[in-house]
Amino acid sequence: MNFYLVRHGQTDWNILKKIQGTEDIPLNDMGRIQAASCAQALSTIPFEAIYTSPLSRAKETAQIISSYHNHIPVFVEPGLTESDYGQGSGLTYKEFHSSYPEYPQILPKDMEESDKLRSRICLAIRSCAEKHLDATILLISHGASINAFLHLVTDGICGSGITHLKNTSISKFSFCASRGQFSLLYHNLSPEEFLTPRA
Repeated sequence: MNFYLVRHGQTDWNILKKIQGTEDIPLNDMGRIQAASCAQALSTIPFEAIYTSPLSRAKETAQIISSYHNHIPVFVEPGLTESDYGQGSGLTYKEFHSSYPEYPQILPKDMEESDKLRSRICLAIRSCAEKHLDATILLISHGASINAFLHLVTDGICGSGITHLKNTSISKFSFCASRGQFSLLYHNLSPEEFLTPRA
């Protein structure tokens, strides 16, 4: 089966380059426009269901996309939530690296460890995929979480520390249930790039 993994639309903290982690920061007006553009780009794909992080920026992105797909069901999957940055949350990226110069060897207090993040997001995606082995589904998540999954699936070729995911970027994967194996088909396409013919 195939599934699509989309990052939520823009928030004000994205503009300010602040680390929002599990803080429940809503979409801004541009984020809603981006979500609608993403919905239009994906409008011909027959999704059976949409799964979303519980955070409002992801849930609203999912709901906007659902509205372009005859309001197909949207389910909250807690495992799709963003990484918890602990005491690093709310800092700008500049402030974060200034405050934690030895990152990632030394993490901010209470920050989710990378191996736990990869395990958590993988288990969540596998759980969703296994419910729809004969269909196509859409998952809405967050930058660090999607990058952790990309890093895991590609053995570090892309994802964490390498890929800067665009808001409402689209990534496509396949899942072979018999082998329990994920494969990346393409990643980090803007809605406009998604609509451009690919070789």
